[in-house]
Amino acid sequence: MKILYIMDPYCKWCYATSDAIQQLFDTLEGKLPFEVIPAGMLAGEFTQIQSPEYALAHRKADASITKETGKEFGEGYKSALNEKEMLLDSMIPSRAIMACRATAPQLSLQFAHCILDARYHDGKDLTDHTVYLEICEQLGIDKPTFFQHFSSPENDENTRQAFLFAEKYAEHYPTLIYEEEGEMDILTEGFSPYSLLELRLSKILKRRKTNVQD
Repeated sequence: MKILYIMDPYCKWCYATSDAIQQLFDTLEGKLPFEVIPAGMLAGEFTQIQSPEYALAHRKADASITKETGKEFGEGYKSALNEKEMLLDSMIPSRAIMACRATAPQLSLQFAHCILDARYHDGKDLTDHTVYLEICEQLGIDKPTFFQHFSSPENDENTRQAFLFAEKYAEHYPTLIYEEEGEMDILTEGFSPYSLLELRLSKILKRRKTNVQD
């Protein structure tokens, strides 16, 4: 049994929900594993380039997300919206998440949240590989091993397979799914506060008669 966490590095609702998901993870640490699955929202033909029109539309969307969830976007990100020609490509940060899963799987959720913070708090360019060096340094992940996985053909293929899984099982991001013996129950599709995540999981565990030990 585990929780599948389907998210995308460019998903603002994932950023807005990250504190609640982190709290759920912390509550369940050592009891119920989380598997982070990047979704490829802006990969391939869906990659985008920042422009003044992009910035205007997203400032309005950001204000709505903050009003609904209380999650603030950082000044670094707000400033970075003015940078023209910044490429937004989910493939690169998603490869980093999958490389973390191969190198330090127990840190993959924190790693994914650091990527969300790098974009939506600090305004960093997620095509810049030094972003991932900094996160590895922050989390104590061995950088040579990480980048060996990051640059491998196997990692590319694993990332594409993650995209296919996300496409099959998630309509919105983030999606949290409780999985046990191949049977799946959705905890959330989109934003949910921690209290609601905890309540839904409690009901699922009770219905399934599954005991997650204290």
